[in-house]
Amino acid sequence: MYRRYLLKRSLLPKRSVQGTTTPFFLASNQFSSAKHSPTPSFSTLQDEIDEANDRYFGELRIEKVPFGYGLVASRDFRKGDKVMTSKAIEERPRDSHTIQTSDNTHVLIDLPSRFVNHACDPNLGVRDNDFQAYDFYALNDIHQGEDLSFDYESTEYEIEGFEKCLCGKERCRKKLGGFKKHGDIVKKLYGQHLAKYLNTHQ
Repeated sequence: MYRRYLLKRSLLPKRSVQGTTTPFFLASNQFSSAKHSPTPSFSTLQDEIDEANDRYFGELRIEKVPFGYGLVASRDFRKGDKVMTSKAIEERPRDSHTIQTSDNTHVLIDLPSRFVNHACDPNLGVRDNDFQAYDFYALNDIHQGEDLSFDYESTEYEIEGFEKCLCGKERCRKKLGGFKKHGDIVKKLYGQHLAKYLNTHQ
């Protein structure tokens, strides 16, 4: 998931299932249960952004930032509020677009959550949800117009290729390596706001 905002987003892959063109995740046993409602098929990234912004109107919005896209709060949130819910679209090998949900599972999540950027001192924390992804909660009071961020090391066991962190926070760790490298720090910072599978790693 790291650096995903620096890269051009590809359209959701599709394949034919029983004679119909269907988002790929519907053909995966892991994502075919009723609780995983189908994600609409979008012809362009802008269509997907517009749909996400409509869905979260008055709550948050996707905006262009100097390095790609980011999320901005459209209203105030209090500490502990659920800010947004992400859903897994498809399971795929780890890449710069995915987020890790277990030792051996990386998934592509929907917008707007896919565009939330990293910070070493973020205002959002994660908790596992029923959609094989994460809910994002306010770690502190968030004001309207504030950029939204979470700590990638709270979901990723290993991070490669992130040679230098550019979050600019006072508490910046300068270089990210994932929970494997900074697990003690991450556990102390976020407590329950941590990918559940990481609790098995000491």
